[in-house]
Amino acid sequence: MERKKVLVIGGGAAGMSSALELAERGVEVYLVEKEKEIGGRAATYCCKATDECNRCAACLVLQEKDKVAQEPLIQVYTSARVEEIKKRGNGYQVKILYDGDDAVTLEVQAVIVATGFDPYDLSRRSEFAYGVEKNVITGLELEKAIKEKGGLVAAFGSDIKKIGFIQCVGSRDLSIGNGYCSRVCCMYAAKLAKIIRHELPDAEINIFYMDFQSFGKCFSEFNKELRETDKIKFIRAIPSKIYGFPYDRLTVRYTDSLVGKQTEDKYDLIVLSLAITPSRGSRDLAERLGITLDKYGFMQGGAEGIFAAGVCEGPKDIPQTIGHAKAAAGEAYRYLFS
Repeated sequence: MERKKVLVIGGGAAGMSSALELAERGVEVYLVEKEKEIGGRAATYCCKATDECNRCAACLVLQEKDKVAQEPLIQVYTSARVEEIKKRGNGYQVKILYDGDDAVTLEVQAVIVATGFDPYDLSRRSEFAYGVEKNVITGLELEKAIKEKGGLVAAFGSDIKKIGFIQCVGSRDLSIGNGYCSRVCCMYAAKLAKIIRHELPDAEINIFYMDFQSFGKCFSEFNKELRETDKIKFIRAIPSKIYGFPYDRLTVRYTDSLVGKQTEDKYDLIVLSLAITPSRGSRDLAERLGITLDKYGFMQGGAEGIFAAGVCEGPKDIPQTIGHAKAAAGEAYRYLFS
């Protein structure tokens, strides 16, 4: 009996997990990734363990990446994109362009879309001085710097004494059409703050927030420890302006909603927690595959034999992404053999 074949579009955490789940069930998988390597954004995240594991799950993505490389039923195409896809009999005919000028035409019986997300485009917001002041960075840039340099001091110097995290940049903002919560940002920032506290026990660390969301098991306890043991200060405010000149530090202007007072304070480093938004090109791909989108552009129901996996369906952390991807693979498997 000829093996069933499935195309997985996207080689991040969701795509790899879907591919592995199907391969373990004997299904042949073609995994298409637009970047030079599989792994997605989560493969660039730093480990957030201090004296103990803080359940950031970054290691799970690297484990999945190693498993994909060793799985004979998964054929990986990198630097690749879907050039053409059309219904053919009980499946789909797909033309893939990869590694520059190479092309291959595949016949598959189902498609899993796992195109992940893009961080909110900061060019639409000027008040945070991103790209103007060198010590205003994104959470993803902080992750990369810590992973590559080994710590905050090695990445940004020993003069960093006061750090501020600003939440909900691009999330829960009706003025730009993003009324949804990105769900993962609060704990994401909290875990970064915790490893900074571990490295810099005397630094002042503040988190500016709208409403602190602690989804997931044990996250409420983690939040309590952050406040009481690690002495991280939480300020219920979203800053309205950040500027450097004429000072040698960053000035943050905000109104604390709990006291109703406008304040300006000085910081050495500001970290922006960006919204999770649908990946570029996902709308075009959805139209080609007959996938419906919600009002924010995340993927919902698909045409026959088409399934969405992971964050392309909506904001999720790494464990939720992997779980959702395995469920999508299970749905695809049932479709193949129904």
